[in-house]
Parts: sequence; C-alpha cells; structure tokens
Amino acid sequence: MDRTPFDSGGKVKNVILLHTDQMRADGVGCMGNRFVRTPRIDGLAADGTVYTRHIVSNPICSPSRASLLTGLYPPGHGLWCNGVALNRLDYVEISGQPGEGEAVVLTEPKTMGDVFAEAGYDTASFGKLHLTPTRAPVSYGYPETCAAWEAGKFEGWTGPYYGFRHVELTIGHGRDAFRAAHYAEWLRREHPEVMRAVRESGKAHPITKLSQLYALPMPSRLHHSWWLAERICAYLREREGKKEPFFAFVGFPDPHHPFVPCEDVVGEFEGIDVPEPVDVEGRGVEGSPLAGVCQRKAEGLTREDLRKVIRYTYAMICQIDRAVGRILDELERTGLAEQTIVAFTSDHGDFRGDHGRLQKALGASDSLLRVPLVVRAPGAGLPKRVEGVTSNCDVLPTLTRLAGVKAPEGLHGTDMHAPGGEGRTAMCFAATGRARDVNYTVYDGTHRMTWYPGHNFVELFDHRTDPGECCNVAGRAENRERVEEMKRAAMEGLARMNNPINGRVSAW
Repeated sequence: MDRTPFDSGGKVKNVILLHTDQMRADGVGCMGNRFVRTPRIDGLAADGTVYTRHIVSNPICSPSRASLLTGLYPPGHGLWCNGVALNRLDYVEISGQPGEGEAVVLTEPKTMGDVFAEAGYDTASFGKLHLTPTRAPVSYGYPETCAAWEAGKFEGWTGPYYGFRHVELTIGHGRDAFRAAHYAEWLRREHPEVMRAVRESGKAHPITKLSQLYALPMPSRLHHSWWLAERICAYLREREGKKEPFFAFVGFPDPHHPFVPCEDVVGEFEGIDVPEPVDVEGRGVEGSPLAGVCQRKAEGLTREDLRKVIRYTYAMICQIDRAVGRILDELERTGLAEQTIVAFTSDHGDFRGDHGRLQKALGASDSLLRVPLVVRAPGAGLPKRVEGVTSNCDVLPTLTRLAGVKAPEGLHGTDMHAPGGEGRTAMCFAATGRARDVNYTVYDGTHRMTWYPGHNFVELFDHRTDPGECCNVAGRAENRERVEEMKRAAMEGLARMNNPINGRVSAW
C-alpha cells in the first residue's frame, strides 16, 4: 500500500475534527447569534473560514455522521437510520463458501479514519462516533452497544474501530452517558460519589411538563465535554517529537437532548436574553408531513419554558466552547497549532421551539439540516467566509486536499474550494421505515425544496425573504419551474448515488 501523502509539497498537516451532536447553525456566535457564548469557537472562526450554508445529509445522528466520515450520501453508504451499522466485515458473519471464480464481497465504505491511516497518519477518536447501534444485543459485538459494555465485553478495549487505531468512547446522552464506555468507566473509577449523584439526578424538573431538562449535580470539570478535552490533550502531549502526522476525531455528545448542563454552569445563564423561537404556533408547517414524522411538540410549554430550554442548551454549548479552548491552548503549547488543521461542525440541528416542536425528526427543516462548519487551515489561503451551499459529504474531500492526502475514488462530496463551485447544491435523504414518510431535500443558494413522494407533497422556502421558513411557496406559479428543477435534481441524485450494500449474509 502506498503510504506517501498525496501532493503534499512537504506541507503535510495534522487534522483535528471537533464534532458536536445536535447543534444547529445558530449555535455559535460566529454565525450571527449575539446571545450564545462561544468565544473560543468564534476565535477559531476568526482565524479560519466560516461556511454559512452548510447542510447535513440526514436530520439524525448515525446517517449524518456516516456521510461526514465517508463522503457519501445515505443511499451510498447504506446507514439510513439510527440502529443500523455502517458496513464493516468485523461485525458481519458471512456463511457459505463462494463458488469457483466468485468472491464474497462486503462493501466497506472507507471512513476518514481509514483514509488517513492509509496515508501514514496515526488515527484516534475520542467521544461519540455512533457508527453502530447503541441498543443492539450483546451478541452482535458492537463496541458502541451499552449492554456489551455492561456485560464486560469491552473491558480494556481501545480499538481499532473503523480506521481509528485508538478509541475512547462516550455512549448516549443525559444520564445514559454515565452508563457505559470509557468516560463512564473513568468517572465510576475516579469519582464514584459523583457518579452516584448523577445517576440519581433528574427527579426535580424546572419545567414540570418537560422531564428532559434539569441540571447535573456535578462540577463541569468532571463532565464528558471537559474529559474529552483532557483526553485529546493527553494524546497531543504524547505526539510531541513524533514525525508521524495524526488525524483525531473528537465527538462531543452535547448539546443533544436531554437538556442537562452542569449546575455550576447553568447558573451563569439564568435569566439571560435569548432569541425567540420562530413560528411557535406551527402555522408555517401546517399540512406538511412533518407533523407525522415529528411527535415531539412543544404543546403545553410557555414562551418562558422555551426560553429556559434555550438557556440550558446554551449552557451545554458553553461547556463545549471551554473544552474547545482547552484543546486550542494545548495545540499552541505543544507547538502544533501551525501544523494542524482544525475543523468544527455538527451532525444535525434541533427545532428548539421552532414550528412548535422540540428536538429532531426524520423530516426536513432548516432548523435541523443547517449546522455550523468552521475550518482553520494555517497557510492554506482560504477565504474568511463561504456563503454558497456545502454538504457534510464535502468535508472528507476538503480535509484530505488541505492535508495533502489522496481522497478515495467515487465520493459524492467534493472539495468545497475546488474551482467551478458556483451553483452548488446539497441534498438530504431521510426515511422512517414507512414508505409514505420518505423525503428528499435539495438546497441551492437561496431555497430549500423538500419532496415527500408518498404524500404527493412539496415544500419550497425562499431563504432570502423567509429565513425562518414560515411560508411554503411551492404552489406559486412563478416557482413552478424551480420546483421541477429541484425535484429532478433529487431524482437524479438518488439514481446516481443509490447503491444497496446492507444485509448480505451469505455467498449466494
């Protein structure tokens, strides 16, 4: 195998990909939110590039993460919903021998870990990956399954996993994050009294109608956001003096619901001003199939309740921001900052009161599909802002090009800075397992179009005049041609990208 970095020109770069869970585009100050407190992420953005129209391939965790890490849309990588594993021969038993001249082929999409490892990088992952199910039976052997950890199947395990040589995991959110995997084991071993307090918490709720909002009775320095910063910093110290470049993924479980910041941070956000949710009554989505795929409505919650949800979310984001600052400081201290590309992004957003809903859904909304992306690549000469459309499928080919590493063939994503990027589009493919709810989304530079074929329903929102998506203009005569063009783009995209790879269990 050729382990020489591709077209590096002697400027091979380390890469750190910082990744949050369920953070919408306005979750950081550099995207124009004056209420949230993210000085360290904003500082990263000031030294790098902000991508203002960055779209994920799916509105929930696993499919979107698989697209980020493989550069493929869900019809190509096959991980269409949470509870599905990204194909890897390690977790499949194929029975039966192939006949003469035949080969048993299990398509294994390459992840960023695979790509950088093949280029001679050391690879490590800390935190949430979610490439295999967390609630699968122990017998399946998935390292991200809580029951397997509780059964002692992964005691002492630190990888390899999907191309990452070294792995330290978190699994789940809220109290579940303290149930299993490396972080939970560390806290149970080093701070058992804190572990007991957290496991018993959540019985008193500041909002009686919302059980998924409370403060964690623990200092933020013991929270998994800070633990992840300390683990990657320890890794950076171990890298001092080594010539081998590294690729590291840091997966923060927050600010995914439940809304549970630490007690010593949530107090800093008590009563602060926050932006009002958009279309709280849900009039902008009346008649949309979104009502059927999103059951988490904000019914019974007052405006002040919704403000508290946002404040608790901002407190969780603040904990992440401080952890990001810890990592950036360590890069400076170790002298690695000018040699390291740092990217910050998320897997999907959150309604957070918009359209009268909470959390997420397998439908389409700008609140769910547009997320932050910041890239600091020293010496690369990138622009300060990119206003055009980009996809999370584009992150892999972009980071490999910036690092001087050859990307795999056949990716759906493209380098975000390649010439001729004007007029780019991004897509989202979502499915619930019910045929009627399948939906396809296309973003262009100004509009979002979503098509639910099973409902014969189309929605089109013009973000120039309606950034909150309160008025579906798909039915207007002047938009008929645009709707048809965007539907055709979705159909052609699906035809080009669809490549079923799941479920093969024998040679014939």
